[in-house]
Amino acid sequence: MARPGFRLAVFATLLALLVVLLGAYTRLTHAGLGCPDWPGCYGFISVPKSEAQLAHAELHFPEHPVEAAKGWAEMVHRYFAGTLAMVIALLALQALRRHARDGQPYRLPLLLLGVVLAQAAFGMWTVTLKLWPQVVTAHLLGGFTTLSLLFLLSLRLSRAFAPMPKLPLSLRRIAALALLVVIGQIALGGWVSANYAAVACIDLPTCHGQWWPAADFSNGFHLTQHVGPNYLGGQLDSDARTAIH
Repeated sequence: MARPGFRLAVFATLLALLVVLLGAYTRLTHAGLGCPDWPGCYGFISVPKSEAQLAHAELHFPEHPVEAAKGWAEMVHRYFAGTLAMVIALLALQALRRHARDGQPYRLPLLLLGVVLAQAAFGMWTVTLKLWPQVVTAHLLGGFTTLSLLFLLSLRLSRAFAPMPKLPLSLRRIAALALLVVIGQIALGGWVSANYAAVACIDLPTCHGQWWPAADFSNGFHLTQHVGPNYLGGQLDSDARTAIH
């Protein structure tokens, strides 16, 4: 029989997957600044639509005209992310209450709670720092971390979970290396997206018809670049984006 909290953990895992997909949609539709403030949207809990709300938005955010489609893409993502945070908080609370009585695992739910709180901060900084690539990439990694930990929690709470036998050291090393490669690939993909370098090379497998085109790696991977004023569309030149791609 599955442990208490299993169904809630599975629900949270599916919800986290949806949040990741909504975040990707928000990114692909360039809606990351669809609402220029946080946690609201132009000072409201939803995208402004009445004449009075639109006038308020124009007065207080003159550099960000209201685009309803982008605003709703951003706000729907926030609504689901907020719901996920509350579900994870409930999982952590249940784990603490049942740990002494049922031996319920509690460290993983508490870790998840810390990760999702950090994610909320990254979500805020994504907006307030105007899509700063470092924050955007960290936010992406945080999303995958949340999803992975929730999946692990679901496995641990399921009736099918059993401790794995100790694997050979060589196999564990290969698994660790594979995990690092996957994390690195996700991080690089996030960096490509955050710097709008996806179409820096329009051909494959060459780039601009060359196997080794002109590329500026020092600027492309300058991780301490200054903040702002606005990274929508990217700020790097063609050679730097080519290096990232």
